[in-house]
Amino acid sequence: CLPGLSGRLAHLQSSNILTTKMKGLLAELNMRYFNSANRFINIIIIIAMQKFNQLFLAFLTIAIFITCTSTAKQRPEGGWLWKISGNGLSHPSYLFGTYHGTYDILYQYTDSIPELHQAFNACSQFAGESETTSKPTPAQVGVAIKLPKDTTYADLLNKEDFHFLDSIVRQSLKSPLNKVYIKPNFLALILGEIEKGKKLVDTGYSQSQIDSMKSQVMDIALEKKAKEKGLTIVGLEGIFDAFVSEKSNLKKEADELISDLREDDEISPLSFVNTLSDVYRTQNMKSLIDFEVKVDSIFRTSPKLTEIGKRIREDLLKRRNLNWMNKIPELMKAQPTFIAVGVRHLPGKDGLIALLFEKGYQVEPIGL
Repeated sequence: CLPGLSGRLAHLQSSNILTTKMKGLLAELNMRYFNSANRFINIIIIIAMQKFNQLFLAFLTIAIFITCTSTAKQRPEGGWLWKISGNGLSHPSYLFGTYHGTYDILYQYTDSIPELHQAFNACSQFAGESETTSKPTPAQVGVAIKLPKDTTYADLLNKEDFHFLDSIVRQSLKSPLNKVYIKPNFLALILGEIEKGKKLVDTGYSQSQIDSMKSQVMDIALEKKAKEKGLTIVGLEGIFDAFVSEKSNLKKEADELISDLREDDEISPLSFVNTLSDVYRTQNMKSLIDFEVKVDSIFRTSPKLTEIGKRIREDLLKRRNLNWMNKIPELMKAQPTFIAVGVRHLPGKDGLIALLFEKGYQVEPIGL
């Protein structure tokens, strides 16, 4: 979830987080496919939350699948909206699982979720996945996006894979691979965004329609509504935190990128995206968990995908949820908070619902 990961670069640009110097740093990456640094920044922000989920969605499903068990606390009956009370809170807060994997489900869908707008209006603070109120330093941007100075794709890939990726990069980014200094995960997101844009255009969407859809991604639109209402806006993590990990292995990330582009895994990472949107429309947590458990049985047949899932579980699901839980109690104690994060962060023994229970809060589904 990815990232949170829909619209982190859109967040950055709209809130003027990136300075001119930092935009220059991004432009330095020689992404000549884009017309300007601002164009590149828009792509990365949108990707950072939304597209990370889409390209690595299947991998992220493993992360959640493995954590799901049959206990009542870990298999909650409910939907996407939960009330948090007790444990010393003077007013309830709310946890909402958003959809930001594709453009299939946008902000307008929230009208169908019982009592969501009432819960939103009862809060004076909005907490999304990413921090949009403070400016990352140029060094932080560089660490998150750029390869280390002593590393190139020639170091990460064998000759055959290098030439394969080079041909794709030249076509999509109008730049040779030896001039691309972006980490594999970000490169995957950029290539995926470009491909998705092409498909939308081929389907008949205009650029203005595509831009409109991007602005209506659930997380982005909710934060915009919160700003309009004068709510305090906070983020549970920094813009690039989901992409920076001490355990990050660039060679493995590069191998995953090649594998995805070749589509040589038993299951394509994109093959479950539409099904996930169908599950989201059920507004039923058990449906989500059951879906994930079924897919998990397929992924367990591939040692390669199982290894990827275990690594991503630690870095992108469990680590982030635990880090968020270091902030959430204080946020709720200060004022009633509407917490909006990707729906995949809610279930499982390392999910936010179970972690809140463990902290002593009452967590109740809304709208049942």
